[in-house]
Amino acid sequence: MKVDMRINRVNSTYFTGNIIDSHMHVGNWVDNAQIYNYTNDIDVFIKQPLKNGDNVEKIIVSNLDCMQKNLKSDKIEFLADELKGNEDLLKLAKDNKKIIPIAVCQPGYGSVQNIKTLYKRYPNKFYGLKFHPECLNISADSNLYNPYLEFAQKKKIPCLFHSGRTFECIYPNGYLEGSAKYSQPEMIYSLAKRYKNVPVIMAHMGGNDFKNSQIAVDKIINSIKNNDAKLYADISWVDCNNSAKPAIIDAIKRLKQEKGGIDRLLFGSDAPLGRFSSQGENGVSSYNAYSQNVEDIKVAIKKEFGSEADEIIEKIFYKNSEALFLTKNTKISKSKVGKFILAGLSVIAFAVLTSLYLKNFKTDSTSKR
Repeated sequence: MKVDMRINRVNSTYFTGNIIDSHMHVGNWVDNAQIYNYTNDIDVFIKQPLKNGDNVEKIIVSNLDCMQKNLKSDKIEFLADELKGNEDLLKLAKDNKKIIPIAVCQPGYGSVQNIKTLYKRYPNKFYGLKFHPECLNISADSNLYNPYLEFAQKKKIPCLFHSGRTFECIYPNGYLEGSAKYSQPEMIYSLAKRYKNVPVIMAHMGGNDFKNSQIAVDKIINSIKNNDAKLYADISWVDCNNSAKPAIIDAIKRLKQEKGGIDRLLFGSDAPLGRFSSQGENGVSSYNAYSQNVEDIKVAIKKEFGSEADEIIEKIFYKNSEALFLTKNTKISKSKVGKFILAGLSVIAFAVLTSLYLKNFKTDSTSKR
């Protein structure tokens, strides 16, 4: 296995190094009927190494204001529209090079023209699109998403979808949460098949328990075997209360059987929501909870996959997100550099040829005299 030198640090427990978190937020969100502003909460994860030595190098960020509804309104109305909310995110990204912005879309309420305007007004500043069907109250397979996916197809950018449970889930504390109405993996897969060349990422891998996560993995495997969609998943909140990470390990085992299957899995946290907010959870700080989550996942992978673990960790925590979100812009940059070099060489070559021609012309003129 060839390991990227940027992430070639190994401690006695597991492979450590740089991380790209594929699912983070800024903005306002409601928790227990109270609105919290999480704009500054991401700093704790990116301004210092994690406790286990990992370094969060880049974070894929969307603005919660474009997803959160205005509680004072009787109709569905978001705190920010597709233009203002995404522009607010760019202002933060301008001062923080670790932030990789993706534009939140509001099918049924906004317009793809807003997203086109953003991309035209701020070229190469957004790296993908984000959708939250549960906040929109619009099923993920609705035709209302079509113009946005068409735009993503044209721009060759990934789309991150909130995905929810196919089956109801009972948490360890006895709390029962029903199935998702608008964001089940089957719905997302149905949309992705209409735009088979667009990378579509199912955030939360269909839910945080084993049986719901399995459904999302089923869809990814089907998309690979049938070659009818580019489905991916991030593992934010999956096995969130189980340090052994059985659903994640099972997903890796199954995806390993498919060509390029491991490439379809991304690390994400959904920070700074829940236990990753400044309030923390059960007396554990957000920094410690995040560090522990990363460590638990990596230890579980190392324990299960042994000598293969480092390569798996490298892909899930870094390379897969890099390939999806950052490689296109890297290629654009290299292409531009190449064009500049080629142009420079052309100018030099022209100058040399002109010089030789003038020299020969003078020689010929002299001999004729």
